[in-house]
Amino acid sequence: MHTSDKKNKIDRRIQRTRLSLRAALLELLKKKNYDDISIEEITEHANVGRATFYLHYKDKEDLLLEEFSEMSNERAETLSKIPFSAWFPTDDQVENESHKIASVQPLLMVFQHIKDNSELYYILLKSSKSSRTFERIRKISTEAIVTFVQTKINTDPIPVFFNVPIEFFAAYFSGALLSTVDWWLDEGMHFTPEEMAVMFRSLFFHGARESIGLSNNQSTG
Repeated sequence: MHTSDKKNKIDRRIQRTRLSLRAALLELLKKKNYDDISIEEITEHANVGRATFYLHYKDKEDLLLEEFSEMSNERAETLSKIPFSAWFPTDDQVENESHKIASVQPLLMVFQHIKDNSELYYILLKSSKSSRTFERIRKISTEAIVTFVQTKINTDPIPVFFNVPIEFFAAYFSGALLSTVDWWLDEGMHFTPEEMAVMFRSLFFHGARESIGLSNNQSTG
């Protein structure tokens, strides 16, 4: 067996193991509280040994954060396919009834994803260990947004020129979004994803349009 083939086989085995462990944790979360889940239960559910677990992760929090990272990157990739014109419609377009739903569609996808995975977000932001993990959560989400923005700059049909550093924009957006989700969880998620998307857009996106050089008079197609 060639060295490259052997390495690919090992890489695939590592990937399968990590996926199995993440899937096991998510499955157990449907049945038990996060704090009550042990490493032994996760490994038994994934059919791997404890020693194998510690080859890949420091603890179950490390495993949980990897799942969050994968979800964030997958969501960023999906959202990067939506033109900036859909994210930043002009005020005239938003006031037009036919554009109201479209104007929040990308954000609606974000909040619907959070709603669908509310157990995970509750654990990440509300568990007793959240103070220790919040910095890692913020870093993961900020990096995903930076990747999303850079992809849009390179692929979007409308030229976009940021008036602020991309990293600052990403940190600001990430902080605003995480704080919003934290508040939404506190409120018992009584507001619908649609309502959250509308409220978030009304507060965040006017300033965001200016920071990326999209004036209200600019045609976005």
